[in-house]
Amino acid sequence: MRLEALAVAQLVALLPALEDLRHDLGKYICFETRFVGLDAELETLRAAIVADLRTTRRQAADTLPAWDLWARLRPLALDDDPDLRAVDVAINELRETDLDGPLPVLLAAAEGAVRVQQATRRLHDRARSRLREAGVDPDEV
Repeated sequence: MRLEALAVAQLVALLPALEDLRHDLGKYICFETRFVGLDAELETLRAAIVADLRTTRRQAADTLPAWDLWARLRPLALDDDPDLRAVDVAINELRETDLDGPLPVLLAAAEGAVRVQQATRRLHDRARSRLREAGVDPDEV
């Protein structure tokens, strides 16, 4: 189902999960890479991308790679949503990426991480917009 097909009550119930998705996956999947920049030295860039993808969620001794975090946070009610499908594709590509590879492979991984970030942001923004259109303040959900 697409996000727009959800009833307002369903969307209200889903919004906290979409906020977690945007924050936990969308923010941290390219967190380190953003700080070092794509023009960093190869090994610095590699270390940032590896950290972003393989330890996307870090809480004490518990870490999760991006693909496991996506599996945990993926909103099942939105299987037909284009942004959800975009994340599916990008995450599958990232999981298969050889992060020990050459610079073009790393740059492609960084681009895939940005696609995930953008799709999770769009999904969250679309939900908030739809709630506002329905007269619901998303900040009060």
